[in-house]
Amino acid sequence: MGRARRSDGDITRESILEAAGELIAEKGFAQTTNKEVAKKANVDLAAINYHFGGRDGLYLAVLTLAHHHYLDGDQLAQLAASDLPAEDKLGVFLETFLAKLSNPDDWHGRVFARELLSPSVQLGDFINSEGAGKIQSVRRIVAQAAGLTEDDPRLLPCMLSVVAPCMMLMVAGNRIPGPVQEIVAMQTQALTAHFKLFSLAGLKAIRGENSSESPQKS
Repeated sequence: MGRARRSDGDITRESILEAAGELIAEKGFAQTTNKEVAKKANVDLAAINYHFGGRDGLYLAVLTLAHHHYLDGDQLAQLAASDLPAEDKLGVFLETFLAKLSNPDDWHGRVFARELLSPSVQLGDFINSEGAGKIQSVRRIVAQAAGLTEDDPRLLPCMLSVVAPCMMLMVAGNRIPGPVQEIVAMQTQALTAHFKLFSLAGLKAIRGENSSESPQKS
């Protein structure tokens, strides 16, 4: 009996999250009411407070699920700590992220697109609770691929250079016509191979510098 109750609770929670995610992706957080979410999820309004503690908790959970859709924090930490060669770790990281672009109609990317373009107060809470561990894992993976220490001042720009193109494709999805749409439509393996090759070339160039500043040309 206890197991059935937990299962029912999980199903209700997932239904609320999916309903909220779809509505927020379509209308934005500010324009989405708890009443609309409850109606779409076919649950009592009180269920939102029960499972999420209110509107802010629900949105934080939606952001967390949206990001988890692309990157699982536990899997990312295991990858960073694994014995795989550094370049292979980078490839696995990129493929894990880019593979989810194959279904750009998912609400997850659209929620993050709205959040990044118009940040809410919940974004800071998300970064502190969910994002910090993932950032540390990515830092470790990129540092190993670059042959840099994790406190090297060159590492943060390297992380941005590796992750930003993936984030751009996640946010854009298939909603921007032209070259970006064509890139999103590429096979995951081909896109991963390109991103890995391009990233490793840049990281190798950074590693080859004698100092954090390039020498001035005469």
